[in-house]
Amino acid sequence: MSEQPRRKACGGRLACTAFVISLAALVAAPATAATQPNVVMIIADDLDTSVWNTALNLGYLPQIQSRMINKGTTFNNTFAALPVCCPSRVTYLTGQYPHNHGTIRNSGPRGGFGSFTSDDNTLAVWMQKAGYRTGLIGKYLNNYKLDRGNIYIPPGWDNWQALPGLYQFDYAMYDNDTVRRFGNAAQDYQTDVVARLAQDFIRRSDPRPFFLTLTPTVPHYEGEDDDGERTIQPAPRHADTPAIVPIPPESAKAYNEANMKDKPAWMRELPIADTALLRAGYNSKVAAMRAFDDLVGRVFQSLQDIDAAADTLVIVTSDNGYQYGTHRRTAKADLYEEAIRLPMLIRAPGQNQARVTDEWVSNTDWAATIVDYAAAEPERTLDGRSLRDLIEGVAGAKGRSSMLVEHPSDNRNTNVPPYIAIRSKNPSLTLDTLGRKALVYAQTLDGSGNAVISEELYDLDDDPDQIKSLHTSTLTERVWQKGNLANRLSQLKTCSGWECRALED
Repeated sequence: MSEQPRRKACGGRLACTAFVISLAALVAAPATAATQPNVVMIIADDLDTSVWNTALNLGYLPQIQSRMINKGTTFNNTFAALPVCCPSRVTYLTGQYPHNHGTIRNSGPRGGFGSFTSDDNTLAVWMQKAGYRTGLIGKYLNNYKLDRGNIYIPPGWDNWQALPGLYQFDYAMYDNDTVRRFGNAAQDYQTDVVARLAQDFIRRSDPRPFFLTLTPTVPHYEGEDDDGERTIQPAPRHADTPAIVPIPPESAKAYNEANMKDKPAWMRELPIADTALLRAGYNSKVAAMRAFDDLVGRVFQSLQDIDAAADTLVIVTSDNGYQYGTHRRTAKADLYEEAIRLPMLIRAPGQNQARVTDEWVSNTDWAATIVDYAAAEPERTLDGRSLRDLIEGVAGAKGRSSMLVEHPSDNRNTNVPPYIAIRSKNPSLTLDTLGRKALVYAQTLDGSGNAVISEELYDLDDDPDQIKSLHTSTLTERVWQKGNLANRLSQLKTCSGWECRALED
């Protein structure tokens, strides 16, 4: 197999070695190899909270309900630091904000598989060094493909079964050192194939604990990229899933927003979203989620088969959200709630009691949480924090009070200009002494990512749909809020490690 040149880097401002010394105090809890749990991370693709809640409410996710919600921890406020597929997945592998790991798009010079040049220093490598048998089944990074006819397997993965595309039928899989082809038979349905391979991995006889990442492309629309199809095929057994008309996003106040004068200039000329197209896509996603639920059930059945269900950390989440016509957008890269919110459930080893938390957490926290449970040692500066206390219901456990959402510049003309935003309920920034008010302040930047060309300010208590930006308000309270948030945002946009955590608190 040909080798691509890969640069080893920690990212951020602190040296890897210095961070490892302080890791025990900041992230990891004491553990031994004998107590290391198995870890299964399941990441859906473009699964927003609306499709998620609709599928749950219709009873289409019984395995997720019984195995995860009823016996795990539901995180009601989980957010993506950059709501785009590839940056989010690199954040998972590194535990870092995109401005630190450097992958900020799905393609281009700073996007996709080719931009992630430090894949020899990832969560998979750390877990392998900690004694884990590691495996990835499903999507890796956007634009991952054969390297001059050979299969490139990133460091840290013992088992590699990666999907280079988004199709549910008629697709290829890079199965370790072999290219496998799947056709159009019912048994070739991609989500089911990922489930079968996951069962094989889990049941494999091996004394080591295992770390398994499952990334089916459900419910992402099919096609080669984000400009492909606008529906996804459900599994044949779910083809008769009834359509919902109208779809829930149509009831949002921001759906095909009439007055866009408060939005950045590039949004003011957006056309009205095609309702028929949105309905078809949304309903196809709901139907496709039923096979995702089957996958979760099959994972737990396999864990039970080897008597490991009580010894496994299971996380179910998504890489980003999605907008279905809110603010006239059919997209996922924006700073608005529909794009940045993620569903997330975590079931800890031995957990059999449902918990719910409203604390704010981020996809930057995934790696920190996993290494905490695994007693693994990161060799990067982690920007996120372990969620272990929240998962296990420790009294007084807290999330963050502020968070960064970013879409940095890559010096290209894109459909979505670069922006940076802060979401905060910190009383010192919001001026609400009770800490209940949540504000969002955003800056849209020029192509270089340096000059601010427009601002937005939303009070989510009064305006959860983000209809009316308050950035031009002359009220003293709003002027102070905007100034406070702008100052904190200027610090967060370049933060690293403990500095991020301090600024977020």
